[in-house]
Amino acid sequence: MLVLWHALDPERAVALARLTEAYMAEHPNIAIYIEAFPSTQELLNRLQRPSERGPDLVLIPAEVVPELWEAGRLVPLRPWLEDPQYGLSAEEREDLLAPVTPGSVPFLRDGLIMYADEDRLLESGFEQPPTDWGGIHQVCMRGALDLNGDGRPDTAGWIAPRDAHVLQGWLAQRSVADLKGWVEDLAFMLRVECGRLMDPPSALQAFLEGETVILFGPTRWLPILEREAEAGRLRFRLALAPLPGPSGQGRAILPGWGWDLAITARDPEQQMAAWRFLHWAVGVEAQTRWAQDARSIPVRRAAAMRLRQLTGAEARLGMLLRWALQGYWEEPAAGQSALDRLNEAIQLLEGGADVSVILDRLPRP
Repeated sequence: MLVLWHALDPERAVALARLTEAYMAEHPNIAIYIEAFPSTQELLNRLQRPSERGPDLVLIPAEVVPELWEAGRLVPLRPWLEDPQYGLSAEEREDLLAPVTPGSVPFLRDGLIMYADEDRLLESGFEQPPTDWGGIHQVCMRGALDLNGDGRPDTAGWIAPRDAHVLQGWLAQRSVADLKGWVEDLAFMLRVECGRLMDPPSALQAFLEGETVILFGPTRWLPILEREAEAGRLRFRLALAPLPGPSGQGRAILPGWGWDLAITARDPEQQMAAWRFLHWAVGVEAQTRWAQDARSIPVRRAAAMRLRQLTGAEARLGMLLRWALQGYWEEPAAGQSALDRLNEAIQLLEGGADVSVILDRLPRP
């Protein structure tokens, strides 16, 4: 028996259970027992003081992998990766959307994209979502509406979740001068209230209710919005776009983040059994099935291409997968998590701190 720990939300927990059931159907000599934790922090706390029968596999946020690796909690994967019979071939590793680490393999990925109310976008003078930060600034200013005439916007031109991943993609390859200008611009939009940062559920609800023109949000919100549209509860036309490149030039990017699978078993036979499941779980067939059930981006490019063919290149999901294939990017999970510093920067932005203080909290380009 293999024991797998995770802290996924209930919907994705069901998808994971289905995936393990499919594996057990193909491998009837293996049983997988899943233990779900209410939070990632509780899972990590338990890993630091494992019971007599700890997990054989853990599904953890990619940004905590360095901490667990340094603490010696993860089994080195190199012997398994390079095993001539059961390892990942060079082609398979090249096909992964995100790289393997010494102690983990990518398993689930989300991304950040731009959702837009196409009707209010047109009313604001734009035929399509903006392709650079200057355009986002313009939509923010034109799209915010003062409905009660008190001099303060009641609706927003731009809303983003109050989450470090919102900032992550905008920091890649920026010079310090560009970064300073961008922070000043963002701080201005928050100050005049045409742009807002909200808790993720509130940000999504505000968009559903027509309170903003543009929403930065995770790719996993797309099925929710499409279901609302199909049920006739979405009172506007939905448009999607990737985030503009940080410099406003070049290809668009899809900032991503997600969860990795890692082996924690100490018994060699359990390690082998855990590796076989891990290898299967990142295969093209399993990743295609998993991405559909978990509403995530496949970690295998071949799976993304297959899913795009199944859904249609012109479908919204097909567009999303094309962006993932062309410009997926995520912060390397090394050293102190950059996400912690980004969260601090968001708090400082909302508090009106001096730009120099905010820049000190941001990862350096």
